[in-house]
Amino acid sequence: MLEVPNIRFFVNKNVNLFYHTCVLFSEYFPDEYSFGILNNSAYKQQHQGFKTEGLHRRFQHLLRYSFYTWDYVGKSLFQVHNTTSIKETLEETSSKLADIWAEILSEAMTQYDSTWTQIEAKLEEYKAKFEIEWNLVSESVLVKMANIARLPWKAKFVKAHLVDCVYGAESWVEDIVLPPFPIFDIEKKLFAHELAHILVPEYFLRTKLETLGLDHSISHTIVDLIAYFGVKDHVEDSERKGIKPNPNYYVQVPRLYPIFENCNKNPNQYQSFDDILNQIKLSKE
Repeated sequence: MLEVPNIRFFVNKNVNLFYHTCVLFSEYFPDEYSFGILNNSAYKQQHQGFKTEGLHRRFQHLLRYSFYTWDYVGKSLFQVHNTTSIKETLEETSSKLADIWAEILSEAMTQYDSTWTQIEAKLEEYKAKFEIEWNLVSESVLVKMANIARLPWKAKFVKAHLVDCVYGAESWVEDIVLPPFPIFDIEKKLFAHELAHILVPEYFLRTKLETLGLDHSISHTIVDLIAYFGVKDHVEDSERKGIKPNPNYYVQVPRLYPIFENCNKNPNQYQSFDDILNQIKLSKE
């Protein structure tokens, strides 16, 4: 019996506060985020009054240490001379980052309380309805995705955080941030796409593509096709926009679609994920 992750949905004030603040100050983040999940212009306009000078200064202070592990580690190591000082330096930098974020979130919270009162009720209502819809198909979708990719689920649990202000969704190892999209069928596909990123992690997929000499730009298309065929039988119109992979957004859909369609119809023809990638390589030749 194929084991699939146990999926739980959450509505959390602090998670929403974090993204609320990051969306409003998205200009301080790299393009991947500022033009991606944080790119909610309508929300920014609606909450423009929350962007205080004090928060601007704190974000500017944060930039001295950056937001991300790779960045603050790299900067910190510049003055390190032995393994003992590596630990001490990283702890010091991490502490500074934590202190600044605590100041940012503490100041933002004072304004956010009244907004959260309205948002929480809507998110809880959405969660209750979508959770019922998803639970009816969850096991079937997860099994289908694993069978199409010929890969096992390594994650035992996945936490899905419903966040009101984000533009699109994103996954991190075993957590997913998901906006409450009003059309449940599109939400299923959006959620399945992020689950597919957990099933087929980016580092794993890129390494496989590089080994076979395939263009890494198709990685997102592969993930979306796995998600699409996972939910295809559980949506009313599988051809509608927002569900079927869009060739204007996902590269080489016309070439890759038939391969994954065959994986869906004839999964026994492929013994491993490598077999699928080899078929992709042959289709290119």
